[in-house]
Amino acid sequence: MGLDQGAKMSATAEMLFNLQKFQLLALFTSDRTGRNITSAYAYAWDNGVYPIGNDGAHWHEPYKEQFAVSEEQISELAGFLDKKWSEKEKISFYELEDHYDIQGLASSGSEWDRGTLIDACHYFYLLGWFDEDFWKGLVGHSDCPSESHSIRREFKPEDVYFL
Repeated sequence: MGLDQGAKMSATAEMLFNLQKFQLLALFTSDRTGRNITSAYAYAWDNGVYPIGNDGAHWHEPYKEQFAVSEEQISELAGFLDKKWSEKEKISFYELEDHYDIQGLASSGSEWDRGTLIDACHYFYLLGWFDEDFWKGLVGHSDCPSESHSIRREFKPEDVYFL
């Protein structure tokens, strides 16, 4: 396969991903559908987080390469947080950033940055993973950046912007 053929395949995959994303988010925001799409699943698509833990929905599987937060990243983070939660070990958001060598808003060379880490944690929160004590320990105090408090917010159809 030549370079041009690979570029066309990538562009086609991106177009199909965006079309699928639009359709899912349109369904999530529609008043007439009875909310067939969960807020966690819609949030994952809207924010580029690979939606692990959604066993009933498989629409994301052909698009693994298109998500900004990959399946491997999100799976590793889930395992790390689950270990902390299972062992009842508190971790603050700043400690989580330290674990992934994130230097605030500056790029550190890590595959994570503050924004994608917040997006991934928000996705887990919307899935109902971990308990309220865990989330309070992560972002329920002053040992975290102010933007991380968004992790514990609902995600509603009104939060989707198509522009």
